[in-house]
Amino acid sequence: MKTKKQEKVIKKPVEITEIIEKRSFGLLRFLGYTLLIFSLVDYLAILIPPRLTNPNWEFQVIGQMVDHVWSILIGLIFIFLYSQPSIIKPKQLSILKFFSWVTLTIGILYLLMLPLGINNSLTIYRNINNQFTNQQAQQEEQLQKITEKLKTINSPQELTNIANSLNLQNQIASSQSPQDLKNKISQQIQTSAQNTLVSANIAKREQIKNLIKTSVRINLGAIISGVCFITLWRLTRWVRVIEKNVN
Repeated sequence: MKTKKQEKVIKKPVEITEIIEKRSFGLLRFLGYTLLIFSLVDYLAILIPPRLTNPNWEFQVIGQMVDHVWSILIGLIFIFLYSQPSIIKPKQLSILKFFSWVTLTIGILYLLMLPLGINNSLTIYRNINNQFTNQQAQQEEQLQKITEKLKTINSPQELTNIANSLNLQNQIASSQSPQDLKNKISQQIQTSAQNTLVSANIAKREQIKNLIKTSVRINLGAIISGVCFITLWRLTRWVRVIEKNVN
């Protein structure tokens, strides 16, 4: 019975003292520095190897940097957390000042990504259009060559071979005369070309739609990230002026 009473006395609520509070904030600062280290590794992995002048790579890098902004932003916030009775050593204060200016630098860099992101979005959009135009021109050229070749061929065997090479043998099985074969092949080629063009247009619209969605997300994310870092720089002004206030 005495043992049970002693256990009940031991299991009383614990009061959070100033020491526990300081150590709790210390854990958050430790987590903040850890997040900064991981962020640095992630950013190096994103930027290396660099492929500047490649709009697709630059666009992808901006997107990844926007996606990874949370770790570095939260890490910076954590390292500036101090409770009221805390004492900041001069060395720690110098580190905090350094990171305060780092937030401003990063914020400016994110805002500078905006024109680069917009320019890359437009370049990729033009590349999609050019790719579609080139594919369409190649298809029309091939169609023209086959059409011209059909005009000079009268042998049923040669026409059958052309149909087999175009996988049209099932559609022309009922054709008899060379002219019927030509007409059937020409008709099937035109139908195939139209179907290919429709499919290409659908794929093009889908690519452009995805590009617009990604561009809006990335460019808007760059603006928000830049504003957040600059706001954090303003909110950490106390680090940069604390010695002046003390003096």
